[in-house]
Amino acid sequence: MASPGNHPPVIRTVTIQPVPLTLTGPVSAHAEAQDVDRNPLRFRYQWTINGDAVAGQEGEQLPAALLKRGDRVTVQAWPHDGIVEGASMTSEQVVVANSPPVVAALEIDPPSVFPGMRVQVRANLSDVDGDTIHALYRWWRNGKLIHEGDDPEFETAGFVRGDTLVVEAVPSDGASTGVAIRSAAIPVGNTPPKIVSSPATAIVNNRYDYRVQATDAESDAITFSLEAAPSGMQIDAQTGVVTWAAASSQAGAHKVRILAKDSQGAVAFQEFELNLTAVAPAAPAGA
Repeated sequence: MASPGNHPPVIRTVTIQPVPLTLTGPVSAHAEAQDVDRNPLRFRYQWTINGDAVAGQEGEQLPAALLKRGDRVTVQAWPHDGIVEGASMTSEQVVVANSPPVVAALEIDPPSVFPGMRVQVRANLSDVDGDTIHALYRWWRNGKLIHEGDDPEFETAGFVRGDTLVVEAVPSDGASTGVAIRSAAIPVGNTPPKIVSSPATAIVNNRYDYRVQATDAESDAITFSLEAAPSGMQIDAQTGVVTWAAASSQAGAHKVRILAKDSQGAVAFQEFELNLTAVAPAAPAGA
């Protein structure tokens, strides 16, 4: 009962948000009321789905998990000024529409890219209606759109060190298109050198010689080193010439691992095995 001199609040409008009603975000009621006494107002709600009151749902928001496409939803609201509750009003009935798919996460794999590398999209796509999702991918180089299509893989041929690469995903369920999401920009790094020569296999008179040859896409200077080698083996850091004067006591298999490093620190390696055969002692004269 109202207190003497107090007037019950009067509700003016009740609506359901969002419009259209989709399930990709919060489902909420929006009520407006007037109180001539200027008391602060609060509201009580009752949600219904397909004509049935939803038990325990008396708050401003309705969990989207309780709804599905095609459901008919209304909400009834009562205003309260802290003293008395006013008459209620019920919203117009709204129907849950198709919800567009969502891109929850998007990144380029691998995260380290160099020119000529093939990369692919890692995307977390979802659709609350369970519809099949298709995605359009747009690829951006230095802020300029250069390619779009449904292939989640992309070749960075023609890129150079210092470029940036971004991919954008636009999801669709065939009925609705979701919000486009862009990945973080990936800087295109340095291309590692490439060893183009094949190791020599012959060991002649216990001596081994091999000249390593390597190329670099950015024409960076290349230096060579041995990461694994038999004792006594050497490599010229500038020319890549490998020499080894093997001792007879070193007969057996030896692992060799050669590194080629460019001036930016990128590395290529070549690994192989050498087998040194023991030399039989010469037979005594006249035997």
